[in-house]
Amino acid sequence: MIDRQFLKKKIEKITASYVQDPDVCLTVEQVDTLIDKFNKQRLENPNEDIHHILHDVIYDYLTVNYF
Repeated sequence: MIDRQFLKKKIEKITASYVQDPDVCLTVEQVDTLIDKFNKQRLENPNEDIHHILHDVIYDYLTVNYF
């Protein structure tokens, strides 16, 4: 299992790259949801690159909730 703090920092950086509005900030609950989704996808696709999975999970979440 990948460290949650590492994932949190990666999620924040990736989210900032997708959303140019500094007022858009993910809550702790939203970050936890993204980490859970990442872990689920990671288990389903153990050979897939973690950065690719993170980008997919975050992009999907943002398109549903913000765009």
